[in-house]
Amino acid sequence: MNNSPAGIRKVLTSALVAIAATFGLLAGSGVAQAVDIRAVTDSYMFSKSLGEFSTIRNQRPYNGQLDWSSDACSWSPDKPVGFNFTPACHRHDFGYRNFKKQGRWNADAKARVDNKFKSDLYGICKGNWACNRIADLYYAAVRRWGT
Repeated sequence: MNNSPAGIRKVLTSALVAIAATFGLLAGSGVAQAVDIRAVTDSYMFSKSLGEFSTIRNQRPYNGQLDWSSDACSWSPDKPVGFNFTPACHRHDFGYRNFKKQGRWNADAKARVDNKFKSDLYGICKGNWACNRIADLYYAAVRRWGT
Protein backbone atom coordinates (compact mmCIF):
# COMPACT_ATOMS: atom_id res chain seq x y z
CA MET A 1 0.00 0.00 0.00
CA ASN A 2 1.27 3.45 -0.89
CA ASN A 3 1.42 5.56 2.32
CA SER A 4 2.22 8.77 0.50
CA PRO A 5 -0.35 11.58 0.68
CA ALA A 6 -1.23 11.02 -2.99
CA GLY A 7 -1.72 7.29 -2.38
CA ILE A 8 -3.90 7.87 0.68
CA ARG A 9 -5.94 10.48 -1.23
CA LYS A 10 -6.49 7.98 -4.08
CA VAL A 11 -7.70 5.26 -1.68
CA LEU A 12 -10.03 7.68 0.15
CA THR A 13 -11.40 9.04 -3.13
CA SER A 14 -12.11 5.52 -4.37
CA ALA A 15 -13.83 4.66 -1.10
CA LEU A 16 -15.98 7.82 -1.22
CA VAL A 17 -16.97 7.13 -4.82
CA ALA A 18 -17.98 3.58 -3.87
CA ILE A 19 -20.02 4.83 -0.91
CA ALA A 20 -21.73 7.50 -3.01
CA ALA A 21 -22.58 4.94 -5.70
CA THR A 22 -24.06 2.60 -3.09
CA PHE A 23 -26.23 5.37 -1.64
CA GLY A 24 -27.33 6.30 -5.15
CA LEU A 25 -28.45 2.76 -5.84
CA LEU A 26 -30.24 2.51 -2.51
CA ALA A 27 -32.02 5.79 -3.18
CA GLY A 28 -33.22 4.47 -6.52
CA SER A 29 -31.30 6.74 -8.84
CA GLY A 30 -31.18 5.34 -12.32
CA VAL A 31 -33.81 2.73 -11.49
CA ALA A 32 -37.26 2.94 -13.02
CA GLN A 33 -39.92 3.24 -10.34
CA ALA A 34 -43.36 1.67 -10.78
CA VAL A 35 -46.15 4.22 -10.91
CA ASP A 36 -49.45 3.66 -9.13
CA ILE A 37 -51.60 5.16 -11.89
CA ARG A 38 -54.73 4.94 -9.73
CA ALA A 39 -53.06 7.10 -7.06
CA VAL A 40 -51.92 9.53 -9.75
CA THR A 41 -55.48 9.72 -11.10
CA ASP A 42 -56.89 10.35 -7.63
CA SER A 43 -54.31 13.04 -6.96
CA TYR A 44 -55.02 14.87 -10.22
CA MET A 45 -58.74 14.49 -9.71
CA PHE A 46 -59.16 15.34 -6.04
CA SER A 47 -55.97 16.85 -4.59
CA LYS A 48 -54.86 19.35 -7.21
CA SER A 49 -56.42 22.77 -7.66
CA LEU A 50 -58.22 23.25 -10.96
CA GLY A 51 -55.37 25.50 -12.12
CA GLU A 52 -52.80 22.84 -11.23
CA PHE A 53 -54.86 20.21 -13.02
CA SER A 54 -55.02 22.37 -16.16
CA THR A 55 -51.24 22.83 -16.13
CA ILE A 56 -50.74 19.08 -15.70
CA ARG A 57 -53.28 18.37 -18.45
CA ASN A 58 -51.35 20.58 -20.86
CA GLN A 59 -48.23 18.46 -20.20
CA ARG A 60 -50.08 15.13 -20.65
CA PRO A 61 -47.97 13.01 -18.26
CA TYR A 62 -48.43 9.24 -18.40
CA ASN A 63 -50.03 9.75 -21.80
CA GLY A 64 -50.19 6.04 -22.56
CA GLN A 65 -51.66 5.20 -19.17
CA LEU A 66 -54.07 8.10 -18.69
CA ASP A 67 -56.85 9.23 -21.00
CA TRP A 68 -56.58 13.01 -21.48
CA SER A 69 -59.27 13.24 -24.16
CA SER A 70 -62.22 15.54 -23.62
CA ASP A 71 -65.15 17.01 -25.49
CA ALA A 72 -65.16 19.91 -22.99
CA CYS A 73 -68.71 20.55 -21.81
CA SER A 74 -70.31 18.13 -24.31
CA TRP A 75 -73.62 19.52 -25.51
CA SER A 76 -73.64 22.47 -23.10
CA PRO A 77 -71.91 25.79 -23.76
CA ASP A 78 -68.28 25.82 -22.60
CA LYS A 79 -68.52 29.50 -21.60
CA PRO A 80 -72.05 30.22 -20.40
CA VAL A 81 -72.64 33.96 -19.80
CA GLY A 82 -68.90 34.55 -20.10
CA PHE A 83 -67.72 32.10 -17.41
CA ASN A 84 -65.23 29.58 -18.80
CA PHE A 85 -66.38 26.17 -17.56
CA THR A 86 -64.00 24.32 -19.92
CA PRO A 87 -61.32 23.48 -17.31
CA ALA A 88 -63.95 21.96 -14.99
CA CYS A 89 -65.38 19.97 -17.89
CA HIS A 90 -61.88 18.74 -18.81
CA ARG A 91 -61.32 17.45 -15.27
CA HIS A 92 -64.79 15.89 -15.20
CA ASP A 93 -64.08 14.03 -18.45
CA PHE A 94 -60.68 12.98 -17.07
CA GLY A 95 -62.38 11.45 -14.03
CA TYR A 96 -65.05 9.58 -15.98
CA ARG A 97 -62.65 8.27 -18.61
CA ASN A 98 -59.87 7.17 -16.28
CA PHE A 99 -62.01 5.63 -13.56
CA LYS A 100 -63.66 3.56 -16.31
CA LYS A 101 -60.31 2.69 -17.91
CA GLN A 102 -59.01 1.55 -14.51
CA GLY A 103 -62.08 -0.60 -13.79
CA ARG A 104 -63.11 1.57 -10.83
CA TRP A 105 -66.32 3.03 -12.23
CA ASN A 106 -69.31 2.66 -9.92
CA ALA A 107 -71.96 4.84 -8.32
CA ASP A 108 -69.59 6.09 -5.61
CA ALA A 109 -66.88 7.04 -8.12
CA LYS A 110 -69.47 8.84 -10.27
CA ALA A 111 -70.72 10.79 -7.26
CA ARG A 112 -67.17 11.81 -6.25
CA VAL A 113 -66.27 12.94 -9.77
CA ASP A 114 -69.59 14.78 -10.20
CA ASN A 115 -69.23 16.49 -6.82
CA LYS A 116 -65.71 17.63 -7.71
CA PHE A 117 -67.16 19.01 -10.95
CA LYS A 118 -69.69 21.08 -9.00
CA SER A 119 -66.96 22.34 -6.69
CA ASP A 120 -64.78 23.28 -9.68
CA LEU A 121 -67.69 25.11 -11.33
CA TYR A 122 -68.42 27.05 -8.14
CA GLY A 123 -64.74 27.97 -7.96
CA ILE A 124 -64.95 29.37 -11.49
CA CYS A 125 -68.11 31.30 -10.55
CA LYS A 126 -66.40 32.92 -7.55
CA GLY A 127 -69.70 33.54 -5.79
CA ASN A 128 -71.57 34.99 -8.76
CA TRP A 129 -75.20 34.07 -8.14
CA ALA A 130 -76.24 33.66 -11.79
CA CYS A 131 -73.13 31.63 -12.57
CA ASN A 132 -73.74 29.36 -9.57
CA ARG A 133 -77.30 28.68 -10.80
CA ILE A 134 -75.93 27.68 -14.22
CA ALA A 135 -73.35 25.51 -12.45
CA ASP A 136 -76.23 23.86 -10.57
CA LEU A 137 -77.85 23.02 -13.92
CA TYR A 138 -74.61 21.54 -15.28
CA TYR A 139 -74.21 19.50 -12.10
CA ALA A 140 -77.83 18.28 -12.21
CA ALA A 141 -77.33 17.22 -15.84
CA VAL A 142 -74.22 15.11 -15.12
CA ARG A 143 -75.86 13.56 -12.05
CA ARG A 144 -78.86 12.56 -14.13
CA TRP A 145 -77.43 11.80 -17.57
CA GLY A 146 -73.66 11.46 -17.10
CA THR A 147 -72.43 7.98 -17.96
